[in-house]
Amino acid sequence: MKRLLNQLASLKLAVILLVLLLIGLAAGTIIESSRGAPVAARTVYYAWWFLALQGLFALNLIASILSLAPWGKQRIGYLITHTSIIVIFLGAGLTYFFKTEGQLGLWEGQSAGEIAALDANGQPSAAHELPFLVKLDDFEVENYPGTMRPSQFRSRIHVTDRETKETFAAEVWMNHPLHYRGYSLFQSSYQQDRDPQTNEVTREATVLSVSKDPGQNLVFVGYAFLVLGMIVVLGTRMAEAKKRGQLERMLAGDDAGSARPSGRAGKTAAAIALALFASAGSAQAPAPAPAAMDGWAKVDAMRRLPVQHDGRTMPLDTLAREAVWNVTGSYTWNGEDPVVTVAQWLFDPMRAANTPLVQLGSPELAVAVGLPGGTKYASFAQLVSSQRVLGIMQQARQAAMSDRPRTGVLAQAEKLEERLVWMQGFLEKDKLRAIPVAGKPRARWGVPQPMSTVDDLVALSTGPRLDGWPSPQAIDREILYKKVRATRVAWIILLGALVVSLVAWNRKSKLLEGLAFAGLLGGFAVMTWGIAMRWAVAGRIPASNMYESLLFLAWGVGLFAVVALPVLRNRLVVLNANAMAALTMGLTDLLPIDRFIHPMPPVLSGTPWLAIHVPIIMIGYSVLALGVVIAHMQIGFTIFAPRRTDLTVRMSDLNYWYMLVGSILLIAGILTGSVWAASSWGRYWGWDPKEVWSLVAFLAYMAIVHGRFDKLIGQFGVAALSIIAFQTILMTYLGVNFVLGTGLHSYGMGDSPVVNWMIIVALAEAAFVTWGFLAHRKQEQALGTSTAA
Repeated sequence: MKRLLNQLASLKLAVILLVLLLIGLAAGTIIESSRGAPVAARTVYYAWWFLALQGLFALNLIASILSLAPWGKQRIGYLITHTSIIVIFLGAGLTYFFKTEGQLGLWEGQSAGEIAALDANGQPSAAHELPFLVKLDDFEVENYPGTMRPSQFRSRIHVTDRETKETFAAEVWMNHPLHYRGYSLFQSSYQQDRDPQTNEVTREATVLSVSKDPGQNLVFVGYAFLVLGMIVVLGTRMAEAKKRGQLERMLAGDDAGSARPSGRAGKTAAAIALALFASAGSAQAPAPAPAAMDGWAKVDAMRRLPVQHDGRTMPLDTLAREAVWNVTGSYTWNGEDPVVTVAQWLFDPMRAANTPLVQLGSPELAVAVGLPGGTKYASFAQLVSSQRVLGIMQQARQAAMSDRPRTGVLAQAEKLEERLVWMQGFLEKDKLRAIPVAGKPRARWGVPQPMSTVDDLVALSTGPRLDGWPSPQAIDREILYKKVRATRVAWIILLGALVVSLVAWNRKSKLLEGLAFAGLLGGFAVMTWGIAMRWAVAGRIPASNMYESLLFLAWGVGLFAVVALPVLRNRLVVLNANAMAALTMGLTDLLPIDRFIHPMPPVLSGTPWLAIHVPIIMIGYSVLALGVVIAHMQIGFTIFAPRRTDLTVRMSDLNYWYMLVGSILLIAGILTGSVWAASSWGRYWGWDPKEVWSLVAFLAYMAIVHGRFDKLIGQFGVAALSIIAFQTILMTYLGVNFVLGTGLHSYGMGDSPVVNWMIIVALAEAAFVTWGFLAHRKQEQALGTSTAA
């Protein structure tokens, strides 16, 4: 019996099961992408073999807990962590067997008390009667000001208990469910009937998701204790490491030391950081020549004109920047101030329409519309008068109406039509909405009249402020945010700090180490300022799209380094953080990414979970990214400096701490996202590809950490596998959106160049790891060792 228990409790078995589970999960997302969610659920997620794998994993956990009894205080974290996973399995079992969920559709004035229940695969099953009736009194759709884009939708209902006959009024809207008699009602979607002649809404219906999940609270308890247990394990490992003196040996000698600036060195470092910031900031706004002051004064006045666009109010400066970017594909055109460019579109439309400035997007589209393959730009007049252009755009529209994927030329034609619509709005002066509607704050603003010359806009901007305009402070804040361009300032500072870090590491200079850390602090301060300013401008946390998530990714790198340096006391932390933060900020600033503020969909608004989940998960990515940089450095030294085993040992230890901390943040991000999903849709786990790949990434790192602990994997193996594991992070962050093209988090861009870059990166990483492995084997043979790879 003891032997059987030990076999079931085997750590090697745990690692094998972790790998098999992550392979199965990854396969499920691929099947969903190609054959649909029901097939993936039937063949993977709820298939007998995958349920058996989970059961065997739970048995392995139970056996490991029993085999190590009595546990002792050193194993408290281990006991909490592994027990919490069993609790999660139990809660998930209750959900699987006893959960009731379905949808309740109601037209205004209609009552119902029965839902079409869904089975475990999400398919409709038998009807289920609720212990209460629901009547829809009114359904409301709130739009962002001046648009038809929903900002929120809510159902005003009356609930009547079948037993007590008591009736009460309630409201249900996105992220604000109603809980009654063990059931939860969530705002899911809606339907509108419109008059075919007037297009006016004639009646409205709500679609409520209804669920009763006896396992959810048990799962959430397991979530809380899982994160707590992992934190306790981290603390235990750190205490053990300190007790054994591993960190002291890693930092011993002239080659190590604290990188904290102090005294005169700290003051000098701070002064240099401030000088870098000031010079970089001033480079964004060169002072106009005195001879052009009158013209610049007019441009500056127009820049501050409040306008309504994309559901919010903003200075004309922001609208002009977005317009130039959308039409030309660049943030400026011919080096002009964007306000000057759009002023030419407004007041000299004939010349603007005949200027080749509309980006085509691809050589294939140029050929398809009858232009030479190397043509990058065409004029508005040339494009709208071409029957071939209009025909291809019509094909793209028909594909969109039929919900067919648009790739290649059709995708580019769809984007081209958006560019033409943007420019048409300025040529016809319809895009400039600067006159609020009195007493109607959500109404679409009017176009200024008259608007014949630049002087008309200057007079409007400098004249009496209109009711409904934002405050001058709000306008100035947004202009300052755009003018400084914090992403560029940050990566310039961080790049300088990286250079200093490399020199300091080579020369072992305390002064230079202090300067490098000061540069990291300066870059982190600029990133923090940029996020805070964007938050203030948008009126929400900047965490709703790819660009904003990149801001948090770089910020998380700096935050972790600043916090971790006093604990780890390793100057590699500063060098590593400067490299990763500079790279991320540089890509954020230089890549052609939409950096403008847009309204959030209702599912992201009105909830604190956005501000909790996104920063946690992004900082987790940041820490794991720091780990993969260290892993590359470790393998690089194995290849090019095989005798520096002292450095590779330090790097391996540092990578372990990165993986441990990053895994805690990763699972905390997954679990907070799960709680958010439960509050929005009524299910804490829906097998969405983003959820699944997040779990795949976590399992990959857990397999490495457990394999390292049992010495199944050596130092080189940990570095190599952490590089491979980071590909799952890239798949989670980018691949789900751009490769799979399915799920709630997908951007539906399967033909994006991101796919090609991901393949190139994966092949390059495979070649690098293979090169490192050959060097590692050669190193082992030279040293006459037989350490595990």
